[in-house]
Amino acid sequence: MNPSIRGKLDKLMDRHEELERLLSDAGVIADQERFRTYSREYAELEPVVLCYRQVQSTRQDLDEARSLADENDPELRELAEQ
Repeated sequence: MNPSIRGKLDKLMDRHEELERLLSDAGVIADQERFRTYSREYAELEPVVLCYRQVQSTRQDLDEARSLADENDPELRELAEQ
């Protein structure tokens, strides 16, 4: 993945986490306008963040499978190739 895209996605994930904290803050909950604004932004980021998390998980699984495939143990290599 392009490093600049990864950086932007990481920033979006950080913002998503920040919004999650803000939406649970009593002061924000009391201010309906801010709560509504943050809720909309959170909802817009949610699909992107979920997709990026899935990409990260899949990439990690792929790295682990490649690592197993590189093993000298024939049984582990066969397992990784499945």
